[in-house]
Amino acid sequence: MKAFTMIYFRRQHVGKWFGQASEIEELRAENQRLKEQVATLEARLRAAYADAGVAALAGSSFPSPEAAVPQASVPAFPAGAPNPTTASFPELSAAELQMIAEGRVLNAIKAYRDRTGVDLKTAKAAIDAAR
Repeated sequence: MKAFTMIYFRRQHVGKWFGQASEIEELRAENQRLKEQVATLEARLRAAYADAGVAALAGSSFPSPEAAVPQASVPAFPAGAPNPTTASFPELSAAELQMIAEGRVLNAIKAYRDRTGVDLKTAKAAIDAAR
């Protein structure tokens, strides 16, 4: 009787791995779909910047998603004038901008809070303004 119990548990354990394999494949498919969506959105953004006359992002030199450091967007305000959406927030660091570009918004908020010492609401507003 004990041998049958062991076989039962082994079969249950193997079934668990097959379930995880299908879940992993679903996640891979979703990841690929999201990468394609990002590429489409980047192309649309390039076209919008080209239509608006912003030359910095209109060319084919737009960074790929695998780029190490994201490019900051060109502000639509005159030189020297503060951006009203982020005027009350300290500058974001390159690491925080990278986290935002990778979609790790919560990590960016935490890093911003740790660096500046602001409260959660202010940090979230600063990160959201940069998105």
